[in-house]
Amino acid sequence: MAVVSLSHTIEDVDDHRHFSEMARLQQPALDLVRALQDERDVTASFIAGRRKAADTDPRQQRAAADTAAAAYRAAATEIDTTDDPQLRTVLMAITRELHGLPALRASVDTANLTQSSILANYTTTIRRLMDLGPALASYNGGSKAASRVRSLNALSQAVENTSQVRASLNSILTTRTFLVGDFPEFVGTVARQQQSVREFTTTANKDQKSLYTDTVKGAPVSTVHAIQERAAEQAQAPRIDVEPAAWHEASSRKITLMRQVEAEILGDLVTVSSEAHASRERAAVWGAVGLAAAFAATGWMVTAVVRSMTRPLGQLRISALEVANERLPEALTRLRQADVDDLGDYRATPTDVASTDEIGEVADAFDAVQTAAVALVRDQAALRAHINGMFIHLSRRNQQLVSKLLAEIGDLEQHEDDPDHLARLFRLDHLATQMLRTDESLLVLAGSDTGRVWEQPMPLAEIMLAASAEVEQYTRIDCRSTVPADIAADAVTDLVHLLAELMENATDFSGVHSRVTVTCGAASGPHKDLLVSIQDEGTGMTAEHLALVNQRLASASSLDPGAGQSMGLIVVGRLAAKHGIQVRLASLVQRGTTALVRIPPSLLATSRHNAGQVTDQQFHASVDGHTADPRPAWAPVRVSSPAVTHDDEFPHDTTRATDAAPMFSSPQEWLTQRRFARELHTGESSSPGELPSPHPDSTPGTSPTTEEHL
Repeated sequence: MAVVSLSHTIEDVDDHRHFSEMARLQQPALDLVRALQDERDVTASFIAGRRKAADTDPRQQRAAADTAAAAYRAAATEIDTTDDPQLRTVLMAITRELHGLPALRASVDTANLTQSSILANYTTTIRRLMDLGPALASYNGGSKAASRVRSLNALSQAVENTSQVRASLNSILTTRTFLVGDFPEFVGTVARQQQSVREFTTTANKDQKSLYTDTVKGAPVSTVHAIQERAAEQAQAPRIDVEPAAWHEASSRKITLMRQVEAEILGDLVTVSSEAHASRERAAVWGAVGLAAAFAATGWMVTAVVRSMTRPLGQLRISALEVANERLPEALTRLRQADVDDLGDYRATPTDVASTDEIGEVADAFDAVQTAAVALVRDQAALRAHINGMFIHLSRRNQQLVSKLLAEIGDLEQHEDDPDHLARLFRLDHLATQMLRTDESLLVLAGSDTGRVWEQPMPLAEIMLAASAEVEQYTRIDCRSTVPADIAADAVTDLVHLLAELMENATDFSGVHSRVTVTCGAASGPHKDLLVSIQDEGTGMTAEHLALVNQRLASASSLDPGAGQSMGLIVVGRLAAKHGIQVRLASLVQRGTTALVRIPPSLLATSRHNAGQVTDQQFHASVDGHTADPRPAWAPVRVSSPAVTHDDEFPHDTTRATDAAPMFSSPQEWLTQRRFARELHTGESSSPGELPSPHPDSTPGTSPTTEEHL
């Protein structure tokens, strides 16, 4: 609305500017009108006197008219008529008439036209100039200026009619008689003059009327009226008894008085129009200033209101992103990993938005959602702790029962001589051992200790034997020579469990007649780790599945929904994470999968493994079968790491060892190791007995069509 109002004000200023310019143009135009009127009136006497009287020579008036015409042209060129076709038409008409003025004067001098035609042409030019008055009235100059324009136009017409009376009577008095048709024309001209004066007095205001009355009076006016009456009375006389010079002087003085009033009204009009224009310009300037101030105030208010919303919104956004990306995940991780008893005082971190409007309500709602999420995770932690407690309780009870069952089976084995019965007891013993390992896996998943305790370091070779003794299809496991290294006592039981899970997986997901090779060596690189490789001849795994399995092994601390079908991964991953062991699966080039277990030096009881390192060339030569070791399968040898080609990285491929041998050469050896493994479980010891060869059906196998390791 302010812009519309200001645009109207600017348009009004533009109208007043045009009005003021046109008002100023009226002055040179009226000067030219007066000069042409004088020239016309003198020309009328000059033509009536047959161009002989010296006092009627129009050359002086022509020079004055030319000077006035030059002034008018200079003023008219400054008028912009681009947006006013009516004014352009008027100015073009005036220009044409002024261009024809020299030809009209030539006709006067050569008498090519009649007197009436010549005077008519002068009158036409004067009327074209007087058309500027109505054009001025079409502009908006204000009410005061409009009334002055009407008065000026009426007075200018009265002056023109008075000049025509002067010209008409000049011609009549020069001939001293009214010719045919002169008297009616004279009477009509006088009547028009009187009518135009009455129109002026009607349109003029009080001051203008007083000015006209006070100015146009005295002897000249009385003389003009007297001469006009005498000429009318002597219209039928053969000769009019009035001197032309007396009439010309009296009428010219009256016209001069009328022109004085006209000049004062025009000057007043120019002053009023200029003041109106200046006033409108000031109004436009102040309007623009006010509009700018209004815009500035509005912009400040809008900015303040917007900032009052965007600041809390931005703060809420930052807080929400910080909570969503940092605080809440950290809180959820802490809640998932912490004990439920440590979570009683934990509270969600609120957002930093302090506002009482809707944005503050959104922030409060977000805080409520965050609090609800924390409460939900706290409840889940409590539920998980409860379920873990149930697992631990049931696993402990089942451990006790299985341990008693193993003791009873062992006692029966000591006193049984029948080979068939002993073979059955052998299978029961093995199944009970697997049940016991399953209970321990449940304890690992529940976050508890497995219950196995070993108080002295153990050689890695014996740990591998103990792990293989817990595998159902132990007869399919071949062992390659290992380095002489002792594992710290606190890691013995967990490492046995970890290797047993991997060996069990390798036998379950490979062909029934295939072999599983277990190799141990020193890994290359500066860290001096031990690397245990468990290779099978199964169908292998896709790259996507292998990446998923390795990811679960690396993040075994958290249980995702897809981990339910591969809980062995979680058990292996958690046992490995507990001792800093790295476990990774890799696909072979031809067939099968390799489980790689990297044991850090921190788990070694001695540094004897340093003496077992050889060069990579020596190891690869042994792998290719060039330096086969003739010693027993469990005898310590000096070997390098199996196919490790990058420092501190698991290999992507391994090569099948050619010097591998079965873990146990007889059931008696397995039972001896089995007794040792039982001591890991129960803490008891027993002496091995002489056992016959197991029944051929004692090593059942499977032949899976797909390989889903662990």
